[in-house]
Amino acid sequence: MRNNGKFRLAAFALCLLLLCGLTLAACGPATPPAESSAPATSAGDTSATESTTEQGGSKYQNADKQYTTENLGMPEYTFTNETEFRVCVTSNEQQTTYFSEEIGYDMYDTTDTVLNEAVKTRNDLIEQKFGVTVVAVPVKDVKQAVQDDATASTNLYDAAMPFMPAAATLAQEGLLYDLTTFSNYIHLDAPWWDQQANESLSVGGHLYFTTGDISIMQKIISNAITFNKTMYENQVADKYGDLYQLVRDHKWTFDTMLEMCKLVTADNDGEGGMGPNDTFGMSAANGDARGFYLASGEKLISKDSDDLPSLYIGSTESSISIAQKVLSAMAEGDQWYLNCQNYQGQVADIWVLSLQIFGENRALFRSTAFSAIKKLRAYTDASDFGIVPMPMVKDGQEEYCTPALADYAYGVVIPISAHNPEFSAYMLEEMCASAKNNITPAYYDVTLKHRDSKDLESEEMLDHYIFNHVVYDPGLVYNFGGINGMLTNLASQKSTDIVSTIDGAKAQINQAIDECVAAYEMNG
Repeated sequence: MRNNGKFRLAAFALCLLLLCGLTLAACGPATPPAESSAPATSAGDTSATESTTEQGGSKYQNADKQYTTENLGMPEYTFTNETEFRVCVTSNEQQTTYFSEEIGYDMYDTTDTVLNEAVKTRNDLIEQKFGVTVVAVPVKDVKQAVQDDATASTNLYDAAMPFMPAAATLAQEGLLYDLTTFSNYIHLDAPWWDQQANESLSVGGHLYFTTGDISIMQKIISNAITFNKTMYENQVADKYGDLYQLVRDHKWTFDTMLEMCKLVTADNDGEGGMGPNDTFGMSAANGDARGFYLASGEKLISKDSDDLPSLYIGSTESSISIAQKVLSAMAEGDQWYLNCQNYQGQVADIWVLSLQIFGENRALFRSTAFSAIKKLRAYTDASDFGIVPMPMVKDGQEEYCTPALADYAYGVVIPISAHNPEFSAYMLEEMCASAKNNITPAYYDVTLKHRDSKDLESEEMLDHYIFNHVVYDPGLVYNFGGINGMLTNLASQKSTDIVSTIDGAKAQINQAIDECVAAYEMNG
């Protein structure tokens, strides 16, 4: 493995340089941080590279290579009576992990300084340019707040950021504007909007919610694998070689991962049977069945040529065989992973246990959302870890797929109760474009890559194998007929019977799809 001493020093210096740039921008005149701080491709936005190279990047960037709306033919700003842009966001009252930190600043002591400063910079730029103060309105339940606002006609929110499944419900209830109707203001093909999300979340050409650089949550909830470098070197490397090279060679597969996990799993705590004090190949949970399945490139719900959703899993031999392969492995349980959900009721918090096993050097791998990467900072005695993509699961799979576990991703919406929806659309476009210059590099470049990543190879994994192909499955967002939890439930039962499960749920799933399509057509 690489000697990381010099790298860490260089990375720390780069962090300070980027942080200083963001801080100076926040304190001085409206000068966004240099383009060199932005990643080549926004995490989760596979279109950004193509979009920014169009016409040398001039369409979406200014002379200083800052992302801008100036060349997109935006209508003249006429909302001179507007003084605030109020965005309803999730607070930390109930959500201790997935709460909003990207709209308002100085809200939480736990927010990383560099992110807080980037949000302030973005908001200051909006205020300097338009005379509008961005106001984050934190609530426990954004869906309920939007519903209440519509019922009472109080016009409290210009925009909102509910979790995507909640946004899907609001859309079907007719409580959201179709974002495609604001094409003069919102340029959904621009690199600051997530093209994968746009494609996956639309139904029949209607798009009531999406995401992009305005939020960091779709990055935070994306899935990858962390690995304990010391355990890997001591117990695995002699047989399999460098793990990063396996990724590069497209030999990092689900089967290989299972072999590695079984190689290190051991009952070594002096007590009979496997338990949390033993050593495991992986720290995981039932829901990882869903993540591994989606990492194969297979889908739960697909879209047809008319942009209408349809049941996919079970419709092809490949989807069935991959689901059975993953479920069969999950049924092996303690042979290769610790399932934290087996200890429900025995420990105070099963998710703390899940992280603890890895943080205390008792698991080779952890299937993880990036929200947990930050939490690993608390484990000061943890060995250095690396980050690799979810493994390839399907024979002949051409690229690694990163599932966005969209249960907790935010969908950006304009409620029908917004007092001036065109003003809302205008502000969302400007905020999202400015966020690409400020908020994305603060989280992705500074926090994730240079603070929470431990080596250059992990940065390479993030840039080239993890965030270059993020997958949003409509089944996770719309949960037609309960399809979101299908694989998780089967894993909890140690069952591989995906065929009869689908057969039993097919009518309910198709009915839910038909109801969604009908609601969108009626509301559109």
